[in-house]
Amino acid sequence: MKNILVSGGTGFVGTKLVNHLLNAFHDVQITVLIRNEKDRQERSRVRYCIWNVKEGFISSDVPNDIDTIIHLAGASIAEKRWTKKRKKVLLESRTQSTKLLVDWVKTTGKRVKTFVSASAIGWYGEATTDRAFVEEDPAANDFLAHVCAEWEAAARPLVATNVRTVWIRTGLVLHPDGGMWKEMKKAFAFRVAPRFGNGKQVFSWISLDDLLRLYTFAAVTPTIAGALNAVAPKPEQQAILTKKLLKKTSSFAIGMPIPALALKIGLGELSQELLKHAPVSSKKAEEAGFTFLHPTLDDL
Repeated sequence: MKNILVSGGTGFVGTKLVNHLLNAFHDVQITVLIRNEKDRQERSRVRYCIWNVKEGFISSDVPNDIDTIIHLAGASIAEKRWTKKRKKVLLESRTQSTKLLVDWVKTTGKRVKTFVSASAIGWYGEATTDRAFVEEDPAANDFLAHVCAEWEAAARPLVATNVRTVWIRTGLVLHPDGGMWKEMKKAFAFRVAPRFGNGKQVFSWISLDDLLRLYTFAAVTPTIAGALNAVAPKPEQQAILTKKLLKKTSSFAIGMPIPALALKIGLGELSQELLKHAPVSSKKAEEAGFTFLHPTLDDL
C-alpha cells in the first residue's frame, strides 16, 4: 500500500483517517478527493484533487498508480430529518460516488488492487432476538438497509475484476468530538443521560481509534474480503451506554426518559435508528487477527 486514494477525506472520520495513515506508513502517498478548492491544503505526502459526483467527474491529475482506494464519501445520515428529498440525497450520495470510483478504476486506475468502502450495520435492520448479526445475514427491508444494500451493490462489479473489495459495516462511532457523543454533550452539561424509549435496545458501537485501525487493517490484510463488521466485541444497552459516556466527565448522572413518541415527533423516521435493537458480531474481524484497543465502554 503505497498510493492511496481517499474519498470523504475532509469529513470527521476521513480527516482522522488521513492523519492515521500518514503516521502509520511513512512512505505512503495519499490523494484526497475534494469537491471545492477551499478544501485544498498544503501537506507533505498529501495531494488534493477535485471530483464532482453529480457531473461524473474526477480530475485528470489523480495519479494513475493508485493501488488502494478507501471510500468514505456520503451525506450524513443523522444531520437532517428523512424527508423524501433527503432520502434521495442519502442514497445517491453513496451509490453515485461509488459508481464513479468503480468506473475510474476500470478506465484509469487499473493498478488498484484493493477497494475498501464504508457501509453500515443498518444493513441488518432490527433484531428480534439477542443473537448478534453476522456478515452473512441478509439485508433487512427498511430504508437504511436498502441504502446499505444499494451502496454495497454499486461496488460489486469490482469483484469480477479481481480487485479485493471490502465493505466496512460500521456501528455507532464513539468519540467526544463527533457523532452522537458530541451531540449528547448538550445533555451531559446538565448531568443528564437520555434514555431513548425503554433504553434496553442494544447499540453496537466502535471507538473512533479502533475504526481507523480497522480500515487500515482491512486495507493491508489480503485475506479479508467482502463485508466486515466494524463494532466492538461488547455491545451495550442504550441507557447504560449513555450513562457510561456521561460518567467519563461526571461522577453523577441522572437518567432522563425520552418516550418513543417524542422521538418520532422530533426526528421523524430517523428516530427508528435510536430505538432499534441491533446486536452485531465482531467475530470476523477478531478471527482475522484484529485486536481492539477498546473492546468495552470501560476501556474508552
